[in-house]
Amino acid sequence: MKRSFLSKKQGALSSALAAIRDWISSMFFAAMAAAFIRWMVIGLYVIPSASMEPTLLTGDFVLVSKLHYGARTPATPLQIPITHQTIPFTKIPSYLDWLQLPQYRLPGLSKIKRNDIIVFNTPIGHAPPDLTDYWIKRCIGLPGDLLHIRHKELYVNAALADSADRAQYRYFMKTKRHLTAAFFEKNGIKNPVPSTLPGCEGYIIYTTPAKVHQLNTMLPAYIQSVVPDEVDNLSSSAYPCHPTLGWTKDNFGPLQVPKKGMIIPINPQNILLYRAIIEKFEGKKNIRFTQTECWIDGQQVASYTFCKNYYFAMGDNRDQSYDSRFIGFIPEDYILGKAVMVLLSSNRSHSFFSGIRWNRLFHFVN
Repeated sequence: MKRSFLSKKQGALSSALAAIRDWISSMFFAAMAAAFIRWMVIGLYVIPSASMEPTLLTGDFVLVSKLHYGARTPATPLQIPITHQTIPFTKIPSYLDWLQLPQYRLPGLSKIKRNDIIVFNTPIGHAPPDLTDYWIKRCIGLPGDLLHIRHKELYVNAALADSADRAQYRYFMKTKRHLTAAFFEKNGIKNPVPSTLPGCEGYIIYTTPAKVHQLNTMLPAYIQSVVPDEVDNLSSSAYPCHPTLGWTKDNFGPLQVPKKGMIIPINPQNILLYRAIIEKFEGKKNIRFTQTECWIDGQQVASYTFCKNYYFAMGDNRDQSYDSRFIGFIPEDYILGKAVMVLLSSNRSHSFFSGIRWNRLFHFVN
């Protein structure tokens, strides 16, 4: 009887251990499958700021396709699956940078196109290149393109590139009285900032030129004018962060986006514009610059040939976006994928469920 009871107890323990092993195996394979899908097929990105309004709103959950441009092979293989930078709910790093591998891109469905909304690892910061912060912007400059911004208007290869209903800017709306929240909601204007300075009663708003044209065309009696609101433009903060150029975010360039195989002569101007990306991203170990010269492997060179393709990205909310006008070019191997759909959206000024924007569910972005 005692032996029978003992054997039953051992059998129950074996069953429990087998169930635990099965559970651990299931969790492991589920994590591996999720990591594979996240690496190879699609990811989810939450919009943290207003830099892409009106196209993407703060609180949008955006699906990012890895298939469009092709998945990247991991550069930092020693990391916990389905994490980025830190272990969730902690500040503990989720990776070890002891091993860094060359990064390659698998074949994709398409090339990166102008005006694609791209998600990329920011080229600033000290983390490995595949573990820097994720940013989302619109690709407005392809390899070889010539960019120029004049009085906020973007020109690509000498042609005006922005549509009136896509890019959003800062304006001052002068009014005769207080406007209700319903007025701004009706006109798609988010987060107006009241101005109560004497003689300047009104609102600072961010909206598109098309909406401004509509307001000015059908101007209610209580709105006096809607005009561009110029903000401080420090030339020292715009790429390449050199005041002698006099570039600002609203008056920038002309600047050519580097293309693989593109040859530039070595002169003070090109050293000023391209030195930083050549030193950081081109993989040249023995390269040295002076203000007027370039030396590679101990030999002075009269020209430089780029080894990679680069891109130039900007937020649609031009006056509230920190983008390539400040951080410079995006190397092709830093680009993660293409934003294709808003899966769901929630207004962060409300609780998650009460703030759900039902009209944005499964909303395709372009």
